Amino acid sequence: MNPCIVYLAQNSKRDPQYGRDSRTLMEKSLDLLYKNYNDQFKHPIIIFHEGDFEKKDQVEVVSGRSEITFHEIHFSIPKFLSKAEIPEIWNGQFGMGHRHMIRFYGLQIFDLLEGLGYDWFFRMDDDSFFHSKINYNLFEYMQGNGFEYGYRVDIKEPLSSSYGFSDSISAYLKAEKITPYTFYDNFENAEETQKADLSVYGSVKKTLIKTINWVADKLNYEVYQWPATSEWNRWGYYNNFFITNIKFWKQPEVQSLLNYFDRVGGAYKYRWNDLILQTVVVQIFLSPKKVHKFTDWTYEHATIKENKLIWGGIYEGTDDSNSKAVTEFKSQYGKIKIDQSY
Repeated sequence: MNPCIVYLAQNSKRDPQYGRDSRTLMEKSLDLLYKNYNDQFKHPIIIFHEGDFEKKDQVEVVSGRSEITFHEIHFSIPKFLSKAEIPEIWNGQFGMGHRHMIRFYGLQIFDLLEGLGYDWFFRMDDDSFFHSKINYNLFEYMQGNGFEYGYRVDIKEPLSSSYGFSDSISAYLKAEKITPYTFYDNFENAEETQKADLSVYGSVKKTLIKTINWVADKLNYEVYQWPATSEWNRWGYYNNFFITNIKFWKQPEVQSLLNYFDRVGGAYKYRWNDLILQTVVVQIFLSPKKVHKFTDWTYEHATIKENKLIWGGIYEGTDDSNSKAVTEFKSQYGKIKIDQSY
């Protein structure tokens, strides 16, 4: 086993997405990572960046911790996509850098790390924080228990960045005659799903969709297990922390789906992100027995804008009751997480 920990970082005191101090957040994330985990296990840490960390910056971040190295990469829109079809800023908020990040964690990271000789990794963001002690090797725990994908938090992705996504994935599965493990188990009743946005679907379209799905169910369900419902429920793995075996992602059938998704261009055109892509890949190709949700340690990933919590939050571990970090977070923001039940 040759594992590592991965960051994709920018050396910015005010990032263009949320106006936050990315550099300081990353240094805090690294400090907590070492305090609560890596001081004990000494895993290699790779910080991917686009050349904005100069040598002096790298020395400051490393701060004597020899496990940390920097790896420069450069992003561009794939040549097979038409730049004319891709908005510079999606939905008035998400720039090109954000969508490059989606492609990085949805596709590119597996080839990069395999090329560097690694076989397992876990991801951390600059605002991912371990708030309680983890006294066991996460990689050995995963491998020893036969898990291939692990996460800490599940979350419901907004509908606005998921339109058409599950239809695209379902079309691929039907065309390739793939029977997924649990993907179709995560479809909601069409009528309940559409109550949330009648302006998009409309009553006539609702009836049509129900009729089409009824026919598809009668004709095809026993053969390919196509769902009789219309919308994937968008619950997924909050993958600002995830841990996985790279070998799983390099399987031909997994690579085929990832590259299909890449050629569709949904990450750039519609902000179909790495969270929903990773989630459906796991639901399609992995038995639930190989997926693990960690619950024992306290973890924070919160999107803060103008000192307000707008997404995510802090998640108290079952072995870390009465967490000081949770108390302080609630005192500052008035809640510990955003409700994702819609």
